[in-house]
Amino acid sequence: MTEPTGWHLKKEVNVSLIISVVGIAVACITGYTNLQKDIALIQADLVSMHGKDRELALVDDRNIEALRVQYNRLENKLDRLIERQK
Repeated sequence: MTEPTGWHLKKEVNVSLIISVVGIAVACITGYTNLQKDIALIQADLVSMHGKDRELALVDDRNIEALRVQYNRLENKLDRLIERQK
C-alpha cells in the first residue's frame, strides 16, 4: 500500500473526544438555562423598580407642592411684615 500524500482525516473517534463534546454540550445548556433565569429575575426587578419609580415621583410631586404652599405663606407673612414697618 502506498501512503496518501497531503492532508487526510482519520475515521476513528476517541472515547475521550465523545465525552468532551457531551460535557461541553451539557455545560452550554446549563449555562443557557442559568442565563435565562437571570434574565427573568432582572425583568421582574425592572417591573418592580418601575412601580417604585412611579410611587417616588408621586411623593416628590406632593413634597414640591407642600414646599410651594409653605413658600407662599412665608411670602405673605413677609409682605405683611414689610407693610407694617412702612
